[in-house]
Amino acid sequence: MNKKYDVVIVGGGMVGASLAVALKDSGKSIAIIEAFSWQGQRQPSFDDRSIALSYGSKKILEGMDLWPLLKDRCEPIKTIHISDRGSFGATRLYHHEEQVEALGYVIENRVMGEVLQAQLQALKQVDILMPATVEEIQESAEEVTLSISQHGERTELTTSLLIAADGAMSKVRSMAGISHHKSDYQQSAIIANISTEKFHNSVAFERFTETGPLAFLPMTEHRVSVVWTIRREDEAELMQLTDEAFLQKLQQRFGFRLGRLQKTGSRNVYPLALTEAEQLVKERLVVIGNAAHGLHPVSGQGFNLALRDVALLAEKIQKEGIEQPSLWLADYAALRQKDMQRVFRFTDSLVKIFSNSFMPLAHARAAGLMMVDCLPSLRHLLAKQSMGLTGKMSRLMRGISLR
Repeated sequence: MNKKYDVVIVGGGMVGASLAVALKDSGKSIAIIEAFSWQGQRQPSFDDRSIALSYGSKKILEGMDLWPLLKDRCEPIKTIHISDRGSFGATRLYHHEEQVEALGYVIENRVMGEVLQAQLQALKQVDILMPATVEEIQESAEEVTLSISQHGERTELTTSLLIAADGAMSKVRSMAGISHHKSDYQQSAIIANISTEKFHNSVAFERFTETGPLAFLPMTEHRVSVVWTIRREDEAELMQLTDEAFLQKLQQRFGFRLGRLQKTGSRNVYPLALTEAEQLVKERLVVIGNAAHGLHPVSGQGFNLALRDVALLAEKIQKEGIEQPSLWLADYAALRQKDMQRVFRFTDSLVKIFSNSFMPLAHARAAGLMMVDCLPSLRHLLAKQSMGLTGKMSRLMRGISLR
């Protein structure tokens, strides 16, 4: 039987699930097609990694009525300490200077996943098809037809609006004939949760090194989430180290601001690249999240950028409807492209400038960090970028419900 939905979201990870929750009061029938079973705890979005939620993302989650369910399971970031290894330059951003309770928050992916899944399972207008994969899509002016495989059987769905939220290697993006650009940084990120001797005091550390940025993000339970950027050729050696040897290497790279690094959880490694979809929209298709833009983890912008996709798209769907999405898709794409390009320039420039060991540039970096630290106006601009408060603000970005 061919079932009709108003909106079909391919990808039930962090981004796709967030969009479905954001649309809970839209009156739209929604299907989520997810390749992994949540019960099997295999969904890669909901693993032991952590997200640095910007202040702007917190406002979006408030507008979605999710923040009361998350706030007690987050750790606030009240200070951001930015430094360059081997130089005296440093910049510090403070929450009280920006007149906010925190510059951001750190939450574990699995906690975010638990809350999103519980919300979705309570929504009668949302069908979750999993494990299921899209095998074919056919687009027309009136609708999109999807052929999906679930439990060894092929079925068809039709929808007025198809959302590709299926990650950096998006199958739907490829099926729709949308190409993407990819720039490989020749770097990898090792991610682990670490217990430290000294309490972090809600300070996030971003330390630039010759191999790339090293972030220590404050977590609950006296832990920090570490994102260590390394050269691709060093990946195998570092991942094969014992926990003790790994902590020693990490200690040498970071220093003793948090005392001795005492214990590490499981380590995971991910290759780093900058990816960008050539188009964000077609006739009845929208590409969001990592399917639209993949970033370097420096400054923790990735999920925050995706959540702004969700915020604006949910508002457009609810306000403009899905009968003739061509009337508003171009405006949506233009606004998101502007935000994407601003974040691309910011993150890509940080990586290239701070990963260069050319001595005159190193001196310029140190002087630049000290100048930002001394000038409140520059600190404010940097803080606004970090908090996701630049550009045009959607309703959800202002913390306003779409009801």
